[in-house]
Amino acid sequence: MPTLSKRFSEICESPTMALNSTLARLKREGKDVVALGAGEPDFDTPAHIKAAAVAAIEAGFTKYTPAEGAMELREAVCRWMAEELQVQYKPRQVIITCGAKHAVYQGVLAVCDPGDEVILPAPYWVSYPEMIKLAGAKMVTVNPQPDRQLKITAEQLAAAITPRTRLLILNSPSNPSGAVYSRSELDRLVKVIHQAGLYVLSDEIYDKIVFDDAEFVSLAAYPEIREQLLLVNGVSKSFAMTGWRIGWIVGPEIVADAIKSYMSHSTSNPTSISQKAALQALNGDKSFIAEMHKAFSERRDYVQKRLNAMPGVRCFPPQGAFYAFPDISFYFGKQYKGQAIKTSMELCAFLLEHFGVAVVPGSAFGMEGHIRLSFATSLAVLEKALDRIEAGLLALE
Repeated sequence: MPTLSKRFSEICESPTMALNSTLARLKREGKDVVALGAGEPDFDTPAHIKAAAVAAIEAGFTKYTPAEGAMELREAVCRWMAEELQVQYKPRQVIITCGAKHAVYQGVLAVCDPGDEVILPAPYWVSYPEMIKLAGAKMVTVNPQPDRQLKITAEQLAAAITPRTRLLILNSPSNPSGAVYSRSELDRLVKVIHQAGLYVLSDEIYDKIVFDDAEFVSLAAYPEIREQLLLVNGVSKSFAMTGWRIGWIVGPEIVADAIKSYMSHSTSNPTSISQKAALQALNGDKSFIAEMHKAFSERRDYVQKRLNAMPGVRCFPPQGAFYAFPDISFYFGKQYKGQAIKTSMELCAFLLEHFGVAVVPGSAFGMEGHIRLSFATSLAVLEKALDRIEAGLLALE
C-alpha cells in the first residue's frame, strides 16, 4: 500500500485544533463542557469591517489579487507600522498571507534549509515545532530560568547559537505564557542577534493586548537588525478577525520576493474579500480595540486571582495576550478513584472527562507541568470553568 511522505507522516495535528474538534463532538453529544482552549477573541468582528466585506462582494471584488496581496492593503500595512511603530517599510517588503500562521510558516521556509538549526524559546506556540520540522530544520529549545517569568536571557541565547543556527523565533507577547519582553531585555537579545548575524522571526500578533505597566516593543524598533528581521502580524487578534485569515510578513526585499514566488505556486492570493475587510480594519475606526482590551484586562485579573488562590497552583501574571499558564505540577502523583495523574495531558483529560472543563496541556507548548487557559471568553464562563478546575484539583488525593 502506498505510504505518506516522510514530511507529512512526522507532522502532528495542532493540539488546540484537535481540542476544538473534540469539544465540537462532545457538544453534539449534548455534554456540558466549558472550554478555555480557544485562542481567539469572543468578540464579533466590528460592523464597519463586515460592511466593507459585503460591499466588496457587491462590487464584484471577487477575483484574483496579486499573490503578495492587493497594493492598497500592503500600503495600509506600511502606514499602520509607521503610525504604531514609527518605522518605515515599502509595500514591496510586505506580503499579505492567509493568516499570521501562514506568514510564520512561509518565513521559516524562506530562510531555513534542511539541517539548519532554529532556536525556539519555551514555552512556545504549538505550531512552531511542526513548521520547523516541515522545513527540514532542527529545533533547538531554550528553557527559561525559574526566576525569569518564562523568558530567556541574552546569555542563554548566545549559548544556544552554533555554526548551523539560522533563525530565532521570538513571540512577544507570548502564547501561551503571556510574557512580554521589556525594552532592556530586547536590547540585550538584539545585541546577540546582530553579532551572530542570524535571522529573527518576531511574531507580534498580540501586540495590542498588553496589561499593567508592561510595554510592547517591536523588534522593528532596532535598525541594526532590519535586514535580519522577519516581522509577523495580522488582524486576527487585535480586530477579532480570526476566521477572515489575513496576516502579513514584513522583511528584507530578498525574503519578500522569495515568499511572493512561493505563494504564486501555493495559495495564489489571500481571499480578496477578506483583504478588503482588513483594509477597513487598518484604515477605519479602532475604538473597539480599547473596549476589547478593557474586557481582557478585567478577565486577566479575575483568572490570576482565582488560580493563585488554588492550593499548589502558581501562575505568573500574564503581561499580554489572553492566556494564563499556571504551574500545576503540585498535583502530579495524586489520584482520582485510582486514576493517577502524572502529566499535564493526563490532568487535562481528567478535568475534561470528570469535571467538564477543557484546557490545554503544557506539554503541547514544550513545558510540562503547566496548563494553558484562555480568558478570551466572558467572566461568567470563566467563573464556571474555574469553579470546575478548582473542584477537580481538590478531588485529587
